[in-house]
Amino acid sequence: MIFGVLKPNMVITDIEKIFISVAQQKKHEAYVFIAKNIDFKNKRIKGKTLRNNKVVEEIFDFPDVVQNRLAVKEEDMESYLKLAELIPFANNRIGTKETVYKIMNKVEPLRKYLIEVLELNDFSVIKNSLNKYSKIICKPDASNQGKGIVTIKKNADVYIVKQMQEQHEYNLSELEEFTKKNLKRGYTVSPFLKSETHLGQTTVFRMHITRGKEGKWQLIKFFPYVNLNKEIDITNGMLGALITTREQLFLEQYYPSSVDKINLGIRQLFDDFNQNFQKQFAWRLDSIGLDLGITQDGDIYIYEVNVGPGVGFMAYSVACAQVDYYEWLAIKAQPPYKNNFLPQNLRKKIAKI
Repeated sequence: MIFGVLKPNMVITDIEKIFISVAQQKKHEAYVFIAKNIDFKNKRIKGKTLRNNKVVEEIFDFPDVVQNRLAVKEEDMESYLKLAELIPFANNRIGTKETVYKIMNKVEPLRKYLIEVLELNDFSVIKNSLNKYSKIICKPDASNQGKGIVTIKKNADVYIVKQMQEQHEYNLSELEEFTKKNLKRGYTVSPFLKSETHLGQTTVFRMHITRGKEGKWQLIKFFPYVNLNKEIDITNGMLGALITTREQLFLEQYYPSSVDKINLGIRQLFDDFNQNFQKQFAWRLDSIGLDLGITQDGDIYIYEVNVGPGVGFMAYSVACAQVDYYEWLAIKAQPPYKNNFLPQNLRKKIAKI
């Protein structure tokens, strides 16, 4: 079989080298290519692969499965759409954070993992939420590495606002002015979940799940990020939070009273999510990263659902699962293929045509 990795550039990263190597070990061909190098007339593609551990450029046949890297340029849209009519695509979008929240909120087994999310369309949303929860978190619909995220804590008549490592104290009118100036469009408001170690360090957990052999979901890894700076509310690996792959030892040391409950809860979440989330979409999902908050009581909540999540240290395990899945997909997928890989702005342009 042949697997193609469709990207906006021809650079082969270490992650893609691992994928290509795993595919080749299983007697398949795999290569990286860009949209402008597709020859639809002859069904040939100029791409790059590995030969004797060296990157080489060759001409390849059309792949049996396309691994779409999710980044789509407007000038390449026509080629993407044309290729997607011929070949099944892996890695499809699921929508905005707000859309995904609404979807999960309609599914009974998933509702128990959700934190209330309100659209920030008026300052009264913040005011009422602070009266109800005392501390809230405001997130932009499209957040990258924690940028734009703000936490607000009410302390009597003082409101403590934190953004990254900055902290300010406002009265109510000043808070309203800050909101109008900085939290303009596309923000949501939620209660601030106390996901932290028993020593008070903020945590975020990642559950990475991927389809593998026979198209079945696999739990690749469940691991924590922990922020050693107690003064920072947001935990993100790109902002200095530490990661440990020894999650069981971490739970025993920092969630000592709820280890068993968390382990059972993670397995239940894996089952609940896999059995119910895919049913909400007409196209196949195949790689998902769940960002989770876990309290000291062992309660688990879903912060965010990410498709095409980074794999990092999991690259080999993910690549093995992907190759197994693509073997199955190449045989089982039947045209017309249902894909949802275009970003929202390009999808809207298609609708106008």
